[in-house]
Amino acid sequence: MYGFAIAGGIIRAVVADGKGQILGEASEPLNNLDAPHVLHRLLELARVALGRAGLPPAELKAAGVAFGGPVDPERGVTILSPRSPGFEQFPLVALLEEQLRVPTVLENDARAAAFGEAVFGAARGCQTVIYLHLGSGVGGGIIVDGRLVYGATSTAGEIGHMVVTAGGPLCSCGKPGHLEAYVAEPALVARVWEALVISPDDPAHRLLSGPISARVLFERAPESPTIQRVLDDTIQMLGLAIASLIATLNPEAVIIGGPVAEAGSRLLEPLQARVRQYAYPASLRRVRLALAELGPDAPMIGAVALALART
Repeated sequence: MYGFAIAGGIIRAVVADGKGQILGEASEPLNNLDAPHVLHRLLELARVALGRAGLPPAELKAAGVAFGGPVDPERGVTILSPRSPGFEQFPLVALLEEQLRVPTVLENDARAAAFGEAVFGAARGCQTVIYLHLGSGVGGGIIVDGRLVYGATSTAGEIGHMVVTAGGPLCSCGKPGHLEAYVAEPALVARVWEALVISPDDPAHRLLSGPISARVLFERAPESPTIQRVLDDTIQMLGLAIASLIATLNPEAVIIGGPVAEAGSRLLEPLQARVRQYAYPASLRRVRLALAELGPDAPMIGAVALALART
């Protein structure tokens, strides 16, 4: 199987087997290329990945694409890209099928990651799964009875736009109080710096330097009351959202992925406590809250899993 990802500022191609194991890969920066040039580079990377896998093209039977932006999976069309021009109503699947001569499926990168974790990752064997991707924004995917849920306008799984408080900070979409405004990595870092302005004696002023990630904040929190307060608030909001999702969908697994999840147990353990505090007990009995296993490969492996499922 071919797996492709156009997301996070990177173009990537892999060749994988039926168990989701990567046999060959190639990648390069997206560099704000327009859609036709991205397609050209994607095909070149596919040839490189195929060579590294040591397989002839005839061995590959399908392809899956994870795209960092809204898509129309049924038509195989990208709607737009926040990073590259020319992806408005771009027929990516038809153009790839013309060149690769294999059936191709297209999915949003967060939904692809959700499917990857359900098939090959932390939620393997589960039929009802919620996946949250905590990165520059908050994306997600919902799987019910083994199938991705899309909704009436294909926006099911936009968990970052759940309202968790009235009149809270503005989300990237312009609405107040959305989850993304609390738990996306840039929002989390910004809230820490805002809190430190009114806490001039906090040790964080000497502990934090250079690029600050969510992982660094979780590591430094025991030494900084200000950071800890912001993280406690963040976990509170995330716990409320997950508890509501558990009550609504009664999943077997809730999986947390993305850069914020790199905080590991420092995030997971207090989050599990908050979810237990708020979740409806009958829905909580069988659910497992865990960190993603596939890491940055999740959208790619998910694209492969989708290709396998639809061939």
